[in-house]
Amino acid sequence: MGVTPWAFSQPPATTRQAAVTLVIFGALTRDEPMSLSKFGAPGTAPSDIRMFARADDPAWFDGWRSGSLGGIARIDLDGDTAALERANVLHVITAEVTGPKDLGYLQSAWAIARYFVARGATTVLDAHAMMFHAGAALRPPGPLDVAYEVRVIYEAESTRPDQAHAIHTRGLRKFGAPDLVALCSDSDVPLISSAIGELADAIARGQELGTPRHRVEVMPGVTWVVVPDEHRLADLLQLNNTARVLVDSEGHDLVGVAERLRRMPS
Repeated sequence: MGVTPWAFSQPPATTRQAAVTLVIFGALTRDEPMSLSKFGAPGTAPSDIRMFARADDPAWFDGWRSGSLGGIARIDLDGDTAALERANVLHVITAEVTGPKDLGYLQSAWAIARYFVARGATTVLDAHAMMFHAGAALRPPGPLDVAYEVRVIYEAESTRPDQAHAIHTRGLRKFGAPDLVALCSDSDVPLISSAIGELADAIARGQELGTPRHRVEVMPGVTWVVVPDEHRLADLLQLNNTARVLVDSEGHDLVGVAERLRRMPS
């Protein structure tokens, strides 16, 4: 028997197009019976599971663990990438769902990942969140934890003339929602990352963003808005997803917003 599917806190008002891609590194060397309850599957299966051997296309295979992804792996795996580097087989689990009524498709993808780890796989890449997990450290079955599914990233380097940096989410595509982007400075990161994280959590659980502007109360008397991505920041950041942009109530970016709030009369 499977487990209860993760439910939206509120049913999305629009038809979402959700997509999940998990890349599981390492050969399946052990026998293990599949148990829906043990591995946390509600009974709905991912739409596609494929195995690839490095020998068939070494460049494509290594692309999943080299370059920028290799740098992320070293951070996420605390430098212990030996098992990832040894892998010569991977499985790609994908699920694409139109108008999901619940999040069982995402639960099922993670359940298959746990099952493959139980059979000998060593490392899991959540491709849309660009997040690596050591197989032994995969989160066990349990309630939805959006922070585990959606990453908030601060781009420390800036190529913009105004030295604005992007802070953004990765992973909301798994919920059929746009990722969130804001432009800020170093001192703004704690405030904005908290606001983006809270908004991402609500969106993942079913809240819809109003169009063309969505109001976000940051604190009493302070409102920001989420607007369309007119400057194609999603493409510049290579989010592989659409995006919405968080700005202040006057439509300006959030560079220096923490200092502006500090100067507000109490």
